[in-house]
Amino acid sequence: MTVFIAYLLLIFVLGVIAYRRTHNLGDYILGGRSLGPLVTALSVGASDMSGWLLLGLPGAIYLSGIQEIWIGVGLVIGAWLNWLFVARPLRVYSHQAQNSPTLPDFFANRFRDHGNLLRVTSALVILLFFTFYVAAGLVGGAILFESSFGLDYNIALIVGGCIIVAYTLAGGFLAVAWTDAIQALLMLAALLLAPPRGR
Repeated sequence: MTVFIAYLLLIFVLGVIAYRRTHNLGDYILGGRSLGPLVTALSVGASDMSGWLLLGLPGAIYLSGIQEIWIGVGLVIGAWLNWLFVARPLRVYSHQAQNSPTLPDFFANRFRDHGNLLRVTSALVILLFFTFYVAAGLVGGAILFESSFGLDYNIALIVGGCIIVAYTLAGGFLAVAWTDAIQALLMLAALLLAPPRGR
């Protein structure tokens, strides 16, 4: 419980620091485009692979055997291809397209969508699918805290949700990226110290 509380305090402090470094909308949404490759990679890894990597993949390996490791191999290859063919060009072209801070803005600016059809459609698609993604992350975190610390599931879910909303509102993308990078390091340590074992 002491470690858990210390971790929550660290997240809160990072949110405050990020808030003080946020001066405009570009800082809030994109971290001022100032994140280095290490923090960016760790943040993306934690965001993309948190719940399924610590809970889903070990569960699949436990139930079906070591052949389920191919899930991880496929996802690593997919992530690498994404960084190679999508992330770098998107970084360049989003800056050229009126320094677009979001994907809906990028699509609207890049394709000169003056009727906002692309902007609204892409925003609705993101909202729909990220709702499930965020819900899955919150549930995964609540299950982890319930099993690790004996916290009630509902309390863990509410507390975790409130903390995430608080530091995201306060520090924006910068706070999210920093906390995700720390979470990635914690996940890496957990995977190295307690590797999953098949039946």
